[in-house]
Amino acid sequence: MLKINPSIFKGYDIRGIYPEEINEDVFYRIGAAFCEYLNQKKNFGPVILGRDARLSSLALAEAFSRGIIDQGRDIIDIGLTTTPLFYFSFNFSKAAGGAMITASHNPAEFNGLKLLREGGWPIYKKDGLSEVAILAASETGRKIRAGKADKKDFSREYLDFLKKYARIQKPLKIVSDASNGSAGPVLKKLFESLNIEAAELFFEPDGAFPNHSPNPLLPEAQRPVKEKVKETGADLGFIVDADGDRIIFVDEKGESVDSNSVYAFLLDNFLAKGDLILMAVSASKIIEDIAAKKGARWQRITVGHANFKSAMRLKNARFGGEPSGHFHFRDFYDFDSALLTLVHVLSLVSQKNEAFSEILKPYRKYFNSGELNFKIANPSEAIERLKKEYAGGRQSLADGLTVEYDDWWFNIRASQTEPLVRLVIEAKTKELLEEKIKLVLSSVKI
Repeated sequence: MLKINPSIFKGYDIRGIYPEEINEDVFYRIGAAFCEYLNQKKNFGPVILGRDARLSSLALAEAFSRGIIDQGRDIIDIGLTTTPLFYFSFNFSKAAGGAMITASHNPAEFNGLKLLREGGWPIYKKDGLSEVAILAASETGRKIRAGKADKKDFSREYLDFLKKYARIQKPLKIVSDASNGSAGPVLKKLFESLNIEAAELFFEPDGAFPNHSPNPLLPEAQRPVKEKVKETGADLGFIVDADGDRIIFVDEKGESVDSNSVYAFLLDNFLAKGDLILMAVSASKIIEDIAAKKGARWQRITVGHANFKSAMRLKNARFGGEPSGHFHFRDFYDFDSALLTLVHVLSLVSQKNEAFSEILKPYRKYFNSGELNFKIANPSEAIERLKKEYAGGRQSLADGLTVEYDDWWFNIRASQTEPLVRLVIEAKTKELLEEKIKLVLSSVKI
């Protein structure tokens, strides 16, 4: 009997190394288990299935599809796609379930699966994924009636949706890096539909990711778009990750733009009095400042795309943003979309007479370390040590440990997708930030 490694069932979704941890046999079983889970939830109807450009994704999609079909359920196969286009297709078709085969920004040897149930609810550790894992651990017999698979393409409807938000008032010179992921084809169509001329980097889907890591937060991944922006004199540049749900911007100087600034910029232009916005525990204080200025409400929640999707719905939030480059919109079924974010940013920038860096300057009020990632033997032990050492600060255990003082704060937490500890520190001055980075890092004894 096939034994499935329980470690592939992560906090937000399913991820593992192919083929050692994740393979066709495992995905067949998970497909069958997913059907049984939907049956138990009384979610009857077809399952939307999409996949990213990873080398293993097609074979895994075929295996998962067989698991669904053998349970008598139909498949709507949207093929190679981005995760946001998958979300759109799921909601547009009103499917009973959804499965996107992707490992997002993880290295090429990984693959994974994001699952949705009827109504657009994410299936993750806090809601349903443990049940799917239990069901996958046991054999599920085939049904007498087999399901069928139909291929569909919802990209035209998705582009029509995005165009509704475009308010581009003057031509912009931009550089676009698709990371050899699945976003290249839909980005090209978007540029054509909006008459945008863009220098295109790595638009050809290639699951080996030959040009740089699919993680847009890594400095080496950002290098090509930065160099191209400076070479061409572009107004701005951006890079999306392998499955096209995260976006990181670069200003006209070829310098990284942290997502806190982008989120604050969007909120300053779109937030209305009384709105609720969501932010990660590791987000900059500038988000709170802008929300307060606009008379809006804010709430910090646990990091992770699945947590945000669920919280957006439960709390009726208008926006949600994470420093990792995920931007969630009530207008987009509470999901995240890199391209909707892009359309909003390009529209706003085109209405200004300043350079991108100048536009964002007011939102760079604080000095932020960005996400510092490292491995330590015992993360929980290190967090306990920090709790005692910084007992004088205001502490929260909502997601890892957050400690706040009047002029600086930090958050440390264990990653749910990689074997890493993530640390973010923010201060009112550059000197104080540098001092606190050294102190906290010495305390966790890297």
